[in-house]
Amino acid sequence: MRVLYAGFVPMMLAACQSAVPFEAVTDQCGSLGHLSKVGMSEDAITPSTFPEGTRIIRPDTPVTRDYRAERLNVHINDKGRIERIDCG
Repeated sequence: MRVLYAGFVPMMLAACQSAVPFEAVTDQCGSLGHLSKVGMSEDAITPSTFPEGTRIIRPDTPVTRDYRAERLNVHINDKGRIERIDCG
């Protein structure tokens, strides 16, 4: 009888656990609003395309490694296209 009881308790406890709540992705720099520009040519962007303080990062551009969540980074690949946009 104890063997049956020992297997039943963990199964009942597992059924009582609640789901982990969903956490929304934070986007302090507004990168999600600019994702439609990924793949565009670098020639198609103007200084007013992105907010002030945006870093345009080309393959040979030296950048600081400090992380600032509110700073928008636009990464340009070696073919002159926007490869990705992120915060940092």
